[in-house]
Amino acid sequence: MPMTAKQLRTALKRLGLTQVGAAAKLGVAPRTMRYWVAGERRIPEPVAILLRTWLRERP
Repeated sequence: MPMTAKQLRTALKRLGLTQVGAAAKLGVAPRTMRYWVAGERRIPEPVAILLRTWLRERP
């Protein structure tokens, strides 16, 4: 299921990650993260899966 920009923003907030911090953890450029957060680019499914996994595993 595709992750929306709104879901991404919510995930980052729940994980306590900034856009720059999340970009670093995911190995993407900060600009790419900005595109995703703004809804200007589709969030790749592997990224969505990883973020959902992090959300499930957080204390």
